[in-house]
Amino acid sequence: MTRTMLFYGHVASNWGDLAINAGALELMRRAEVDIDGSTAVLLAPSDQFRRQAGFTLKGMKQLIVPADGRGRGGRDEVELLIDYVAHPHRFAEDVGMADVDLVVLNAGEHLFESATGENLVDLVWRILPALAAQSLKKPVVLLPSTVGPFRTSFGTALEEFLHQGVDAAAFRDLASRRLESPDLGQELPVLLDPGFFVPGLRAQEGENRDEDVLGIVLRPEDMGIRPGSRRSAFVQNKLRESQFRSSQAYRLFTSVAEAHLADGGRVKVIVQTRADREISTAVADHLIEIAGSDKVELIDPVGFRSFVDELGRLGALVTSRFHSVILASSQAVPTVGVYSETHGHKMPGLFELLKFPDCAVRLDDRSISTVRDEVDTALSTVRGSIDEIHNRIRANRTLVRRWLAEAIASQETTTFDTSALKIEALALLYRAGLERTQKESLSQVLQAVHDLRDADSRSDDNAPGAELR
Repeated sequence: MTRTMLFYGHVASNWGDLAINAGALELMRRAEVDIDGSTAVLLAPSDQFRRQAGFTLKGMKQLIVPADGRGRGGRDEVELLIDYVAHPHRFAEDVGMADVDLVVLNAGEHLFESATGENLVDLVWRILPALAAQSLKKPVVLLPSTVGPFRTSFGTALEEFLHQGVDAAAFRDLASRRLESPDLGQELPVLLDPGFFVPGLRAQEGENRDEDVLGIVLRPEDMGIRPGSRRSAFVQNKLRESQFRSSQAYRLFTSVAEAHLADGGRVKVIVQTRADREISTAVADHLIEIAGSDKVELIDPVGFRSFVDELGRLGALVTSRFHSVILASSQAVPTVGVYSETHGHKMPGLFELLKFPDCAVRLDDRSISTVRDEVDTALSTVRGSIDEIHNRIRANRTLVRRWLAEAIASQETTTFDTSALKIEALALLYRAGLERTQKESLSQVLQAVHDLRDADSRSDDNAPGAELR
């Protein structure tokens, strides 16, 4: 049986990320991968979320990088990455890559260049396992992912590597394919995200469904991996000032929910990740004030399976969370997606893949009434077409299983010259290292000045006659 090394197991408060883990594990198990002999590598995981993530990677050995325990965000991290990119075999040695047969890059949304360059270091971590695998002539598979856009010569080299240097790769949305450069040769396939393969996803029996309940899973606009951590923190703080009432997402989702309540229905506001908790609570509080707690409920699941089960019991769902669409639709729950440009292209690309592009509705700075009308139309469409959508999902699952099985069975490695990619990465890493060095030096100077002022203050307090002043 094939032994794999998965880079990287997702560790986060986001149940959607854990859906990728659970689905990837199930896909590999179906492809007769030796799960007990395989390893999930975790990238500097948070202890706070590691236990829940471990449940979705059950059976695999777990390994943490950086192996020496150094933290992320400092100059030391960049220095380590520079060494690894220049000598990928050292990374391979540190993680024990020689002992496995196949390297698997986990699905997600990390393979892009942000407008600010904020995600550079993380992006290099994401491609490093593929460089290391190539140094050992190990085959590499990239599970269906959202990819792009790329903005620099480094991004161009990376895109070429994903197409020609990785043995099997796939997109998980049609919008990613449209972003790819036209001169890269053969197109990558567009396949279902691993979240569609979470064990136990099936349509609930009628008695287990609350047909009158509309589910709401929302996120604030202009926050997330693409805007970056600094922008996200700024936006969150600004929205708090108005108790989220200034948020476009708040205004849209409360409007949708109020209309459903006015028609005699019930509403559940479900939290997918910690970043959504505040706005979800604000929406639920507002709706409870209008309709009462017997009609509105805030659900903040304590475990991944309870999150999945809550989605499966809904009569319908309106959500701006990608994996809520996946997990609900896979349980035959009619689902409409709402997205902002700052959230990237995965949501419209997914609905296009499912052949219902109009059921992904753009929010941004549009009139709430206009967007509401489009959401209402989309809800009517998916309610009448959910059997077709559910059957299409089931048929497409077969394509993904076959693709992965063939990729594993081939065990062929692609020959690709990574020199240009490594040179571009090293140049950007050197610049990032200099910036971090300057910031750390400035912090040290400011701390020294602060310490001197404290020392002077204590000296004045201890001077003769100080108690008389």
